[in-house]
Amino acid sequence: MYPIKFIQKDICKDGSDHLFTYIYKFYSSDTKLHYVIRAEYHTEDVFAIKFYCQRDSKSDFKYNKIVNKGSAIKIIITCIQLIPELLVKHPKASFALYASRSIDFSSSSKLTEGLEENQRYRIYKYFIQTRIGSKVFTQFDYPSISSYILINNTNENINKKESDILEMFSRTYESLPDFS
Repeated sequence: MYPIKFIQKDICKDGSDHLFTYIYKFYSSDTKLHYVIRAEYHTEDVFAIKFYCQRDSKSDFKYNKIVNKGSAIKIIITCIQLIPELLVKHPKASFALYASRSIDFSSSSKLTEGLEENQRYRIYKYFIQTRIGSKVFTQFDYPSISSYILINNTNENINKKESDILEMFSRTYESLPDFS
């Protein structure tokens, strides 16, 4: 794990269900690169956790690029360690992760990984199942679109909360693949 540093809270003013973002940074001593974590807070009391290598911040594909320095596991653990910190400020929060498909930029055809159960998703799923457990969250995975939602168990109706979050994400991010 790497130490995380809070940078700022960025208010979203587009009128969508995305209300604000907490932005964090960390430095990987293994890759010698800086990374950015975005904890995007939405209505329904849910955070979408995203991260990328800072050197790719201007790229439209910042979430799809692979750094390939052998530190993916430490980076994912670092991102997951943010969840307990966010729960201090937002004790009823739920969390969503979407595993972006990798794009091979070394290939002239820019080969793109398939959507279903991609490599990042398989890694996220393993770490969520082994590190998070079911005491605080009920876990929902969506292998067909490589996504995961952790519903906070403080919610009275977990299935309704899942449905409300899915509806909100569909409304907010029209480019998301169909969950059904």
